[in-house]
Amino acid sequence: MKAMKQRYLKYKQAFLLGMLVISISACKHDSFLDVPPKGFLTDAATFSTSSNADLFVNDIYNQLPDINNEYQLSEQYADNSFCGAAWENGQSTVRSGSINPSNVPFGPANMWSWEGNYTAIRKCNVFLQQAEKNKANFPAAWYTERVAEVTYLRAFFYMQLFESYGGVPIIKIPLDNTTQGDAIFYARNSIDETLAFIEADCDAAAAALPLTPQDNGRATKGAALTLKGWVELFAASPLVNTNNDVSKWAKAAATNKQVMDLNTYSLFSIDTGAYAEQFLTKNNWNSETIFAKAYALPAKGSHREGYLGPVYVNGVQESWGNLAPTQGLVDDYAMDNGLPITDPASGYDDTHPYTHRESRFYQSIIFDGSEWQGDIFKSRTGGSNQIDLGSTSDITNTGYNARKTLDEAILGQASIASPPPSSANYIFYRYAEVLLSYAEAQNEAVGPDASVYTAVNAVRARSNCPAVKPGLSQGLMRDYIHRERRIELAFEDKRWFDIRRWKITSGPTGVLNTPEYGMQVTIEAGTGKLIYNRVKIFTNAYKDYQNWMPIPQSDRDKNPKLEQNPGY
Repeated sequence: MKAMKQRYLKYKQAFLLGMLVISISACKHDSFLDVPPKGFLTDAATFSTSSNADLFVNDIYNQLPDINNEYQLSEQYADNSFCGAAWENGQSTVRSGSINPSNVPFGPANMWSWEGNYTAIRKCNVFLQQAEKNKANFPAAWYTERVAEVTYLRAFFYMQLFESYGGVPIIKIPLDNTTQGDAIFYARNSIDETLAFIEADCDAAAAALPLTPQDNGRATKGAALTLKGWVELFAASPLVNTNNDVSKWAKAAATNKQVMDLNTYSLFSIDTGAYAEQFLTKNNWNSETIFAKAYALPAKGSHREGYLGPVYVNGVQESWGNLAPTQGLVDDYAMDNGLPITDPASGYDDTHPYTHRESRFYQSIIFDGSEWQGDIFKSRTGGSNQIDLGSTSDITNTGYNARKTLDEAILGQASIASPPPSSANYIFYRYAEVLLSYAEAQNEAVGPDASVYTAVNAVRARSNCPAVKPGLSQGLMRDYIHRERRIELAFEDKRWFDIRRWKITSGPTGVLNTPEYGMQVTIEAGTGKLIYNRVKIFTNAYKDYQNWMPIPQSDRDKNPKLEQNPGY
């Protein structure tokens, strides 16, 4: 089955490479992306009217990574999920410590692809150049807003390079080797210069963008400030801020506070299941969403349930099971009294490990004995989804599957079909992350003041979790926020960047340099009692220098001015 999956993926990837422009929204208010093809246009024709120029802008939006149609999330590069397919990057390249300039993992949907992002950046530069040149052809309000949107998108693509490679060449104009020759080859800018450039683009965009978009999916002031706050948080973290310059944390806190002070966003909270419900199609563009990629049906939907969901459901193989939470993640979910399972007072019982856990656990994890689509998930010995400790099937290698971000109303086989039934957004930024980013940066800047508690407790209260214990030291609050980010943002492609920026990947206790575990459930003969045993499923071998990706060798061969990152 894994081999069949691999052949299918190669076919699928080849098919997707042939697709150029895909409408990414089907809702009434999202029609700005549903444009008919008009063939090839010259620069003069493209920028002769705002309608034509919108075609170009829409294509730039379409360069945003298509992660809801990705079979391997960055969670599998990190310590939140594990897939036993040895040929997938998570195991074969990242966890094995085998990253090198010739096999750079580009992440889900090529989100940090060197050439892919520079291709998108070039599109942004072409638009900004041509829009200014042809400004007289456009309504003033349209021009101001579209320039701001594209400036934001350029910052987004630079952000994806920055958080993976560090300092990168800053290119502000379209390059053409036929007229510029070797002048198109730029050296890498420093980390500080790259950060400053992204911040400047975000500031310029935020100054002109509206608080709420005319069409869902377009960039807003909040999206620009959130992106700026994220790159500043990344730059303030130990990976970059090696001397722990507190002013960098203060800057990140201030920018995230700006987003909070917009009074535009709120935690999506309609009922006790609001935490997970916000990722479903019916709740697209809810009050917590800051920036997302939309999916249009029938042109393009989300295959997420079929790629990531539990494999066997009601006796039928429905999905590929590619999102299998690790035991380490499961163990980080606290008890419903707010205490970690390691606390003797928590009430945790290792003979009943899934009782009395915090509500986000039940909204996020499918475990042995839980229900999915009317079926009982059984990863126990002899069960329909018995843990696969090798790589003989698509069944979970950890004893778990993910629930969060998947729509239980959609069967996996239906999801894999074309077109799929889901048009759920992929959320890049949501308000809970802003609150946690503010709390982290403010705690590092001044310690756990009242505003830190308020931000963290707001996130926890939405999921009916007890408030943080008062009187924590800065270090204990740091540990609390790190765990809170892992739990709250699980399966949202955040953990990979967090563990790298915190520099907790390698070393004797590094989360990617220690064994990975799953849960093997067996049935005791005679009594039928379930026995739970943590079992090692993989030995990680990540190296510290791999916290920065290597510059791809193929790109260094083209551009001799590109200096390689240390260690490669």
